[in-house]
Amino acid sequence: MSSGSRGDILGRVVGMLVFLVGVGMLVFVFMHAFKLFTSNPADALHLHFTGDPKKDPLLSVIGTNFGWMLLQIAFLIVMSLAASFISQRGINLYFSAMQGTPVPPRPAAPAVQSEAHGETS
Repeated sequence: MSSGSRGDILGRVVGMLVFLVGVGMLVFVFMHAFKLFTSNPADALHLHFTGDPKKDPLLSVIGTNFGWMLLQIAFLIVMSLAASFISQRGINLYFSAMQGTPVPPRPAAPAVQSEAHGETS
């Protein structure tokens, strides 16, 4: 096995691994988003209402928890973008390694001698 084909195989394997890491990150993001968006709003905000105004959370606590939920949604967006970029780089690595296959060298053409001038070209 020549070193050129070994590098091509290594590049393809690394590209596929990077792609799979990106896909795994996307799966994680989608699972987290599904869990967040299908949960009960009180559970998602970590609030427990009893019906008693003295024991219920204050408006400041509700606002703070809502801000944290918006921050989690922003993190999900950033993580999904990062995971898709990583997957794209893995695919680019894979296909660029496939295009970089070495071309076997051509045999040198024999020198042709010109009869008119007696020169070789």
